[in-house]
Amino acid sequence: MFSNWFSGDDLERYRTSPHKQRIDAIASSLLRLKYASEVIRQHLHEWLRFSRTLDAKEATPLPAPTAEPVRQYVAERVAGCSASRSRVLRASVRIFLEADEQGRFRRRVCCPPSTPPWFGPILTLYLEFVRNHRGLSQKTARKYIQKLSAFAQYLEDADVAQLSCITPGHVRDFYENAGHVGPRRSYGSTLRVFFRWAAVQGWVADSLGDAVPRPRQYRHVNLPDVLSAAEVERILAAVDQSTALGRRDYAILLLAARYGLRPCDIRQLTLDDIDWRAGRIDLRQLKTGRPLALPLLHDVAQALSGYVRDGRPASSDRTVFLRHCAPFEPFAPENNLTANMRGALQRAGLAGRTGRRGMYLFRHTLATRLLAGGRPLKTIADVLGHASTDTTYGYTRVDLAGLRTVAISEEEVSR
Repeated sequence: MFSNWFSGDDLERYRTSPHKQRIDAIASSLLRLKYASEVIRQHLHEWLRFSRTLDAKEATPLPAPTAEPVRQYVAERVAGCSASRSRVLRASVRIFLEADEQGRFRRRVCCPPSTPPWFGPILTLYLEFVRNHRGLSQKTARKYIQKLSAFAQYLEDADVAQLSCITPGHVRDFYENAGHVGPRRSYGSTLRVFFRWAAVQGWVADSLGDAVPRPRQYRHVNLPDVLSAAEVERILAAVDQSTALGRRDYAILLLAARYGLRPCDIRQLTLDDIDWRAGRIDLRQLKTGRPLALPLLHDVAQALSGYVRDGRPASSDRTVFLRHCAPFEPFAPENNLTANMRGALQRAGLAGRTGRRGMYLFRHTLATRLLAGGRPLKTIADVLGHASTDTTYGYTRVDLAGLRTVAISEEEVSR
């Protein structure tokens, strides 16, 4: 089926390979997903090379991607390669081993954290518990896996291979400076909850959770980082809307600038959420689960329709914003659209600014501008989708004009 993609000796090896049917099925899947021809060609040649190695070792059935022969092969292949070339080689091997009989495979957005074998079953039980009894979301589950796997890997490096051997010293050392990356403050609550669960199972002491430091934290310590009105328009104007990718990024940035939408809500926005005739956007916020109704502003409607009509890749998926390289699908749940924002800042000549560089910069800016315009906190909370005005209250710290009106004069202090 793919004979014209090979030449010379590789052509004969492909035709006689016992894995030819598997190679054809996976390559056909890549074609259906509209992968670039050069990418498919690279995968085809790597599959043929890898399959020859399997034949030489008489590996039947196919080994797991984590098997030692596979690890050894990959290590030899990526030695001396660039980072991008290494990613292609690793992906080729994984796809070849994980694909089903129809050539379908799961796209892996990022490498899963390395988890020691002894900790894997424990982590599975714990995740099952928190999903069933605490309603753990998928996003939070991924954070738990990343943090607990990092802790387990630290224990492995410290020659600890069971929970009962964990000491308060291990916990504190990991928390303070494991891997020389500085204090892991965000790991505190994750470890404490895990230790409480493990104590109920009888695997660790009840007091182990107390070994996790509890640094005192104060709300509203730092001022929200904001842009000026001129900087917002400068960022939007710098986007090249003559390309499909530019039209997509412009629509994304405009949603963040005009409504202060969270990246997760922009990412999950669907065509069904937009009522073009009524001029409304109705969505359910991913973070709070609360409905949010917004007016469809004229410039936002133009940006969205321009992208959907002349820029969005053809797809049966109802999500508005898609990747513009194969496979054409929605952004991954881990994607907070930071790259889109940083690219916009770069084009606008603001890449060197201090402070935030993510999409939340627009959210903070909008809240501050609404407050400076005299809008009530309840109105601002409704626009931003805050469940409580207590969250919105934090933005009053940067309303300097409003603070001056309630400031106590020197005369009043001296009385």
